[in-house]
Amino acid sequence: RRTAAASLLVARHLAQVPAGPLLIVGAGVQGLAHLEAFVAGLGVTEVWIASRSAASAHRLARHANALGAQAHIATDADAALPHCPLVAVCTPAHEVVLSAPPRADAFVAAVGAFTDQMAELSPPFCHHVAAHGQIVLDSDDARHEAGDLLQAGLDADAFPTLGQLVRRGFAAPAGPVLFKSCGWAGWDLAAARLAMRQHAAGATRVNAPTAS
Repeated sequence: RRTAAASLLVARHLAQVPAGPLLIVGAGVQGLAHLEAFVAGLGVTEVWIASRSAASAHRLARHANALGAQAHIATDADAALPHCPLVAVCTPAHEVVLSAPPRADAFVAAVGAFTDQMAELSPPFCHHVAAHGQIVLDSDDARHEAGDLLQAGLDADAFPTLGQLVRRGFAAPAGPVLFKSCGWAGWDLAAARLAMRQHAAGATRVNAPTAS
């Protein structure tokens, strides 16, 4: 959920068509988390799901329907790209799953690859976004962990981090946006602290004495 929450934060500021449709590539834990986050946080009502496992794709589609979103199974993720201005790439990153260029108004969150040896996006895909849009990193650590970008030969030092955008402000995007998320322990610590703080506040309310 923490990973999907970071994707949702960036999408709220940089997605040009936040209501979707949404393409989810990879129907595992992160695919589920991003489905729930984008439906709840952006109001997505139509979802396309691409997965190597047909059973996993249909299971996630049923969950999307239960959330009130119309779900479709995409047998070819590249072929679904023209239909979807929102994309969440959530695979184990054993192989490239997107090669076709995204829409000019696309927002793509790629979260599966978290080492320099892993990649979900082809080099042409990454070069297209770098040339025509904007790439955002989740943290400074992604500069040496973002395999999608590094294997494409891109200079990761040239791209801003989420923290930098929060501090200086988000500018309206022109062209596609790629949010490259590799994960960072600091995000997890912040989420744990927030959960503990809310738990403590809830316990205080439950145990507070009532006026007689």
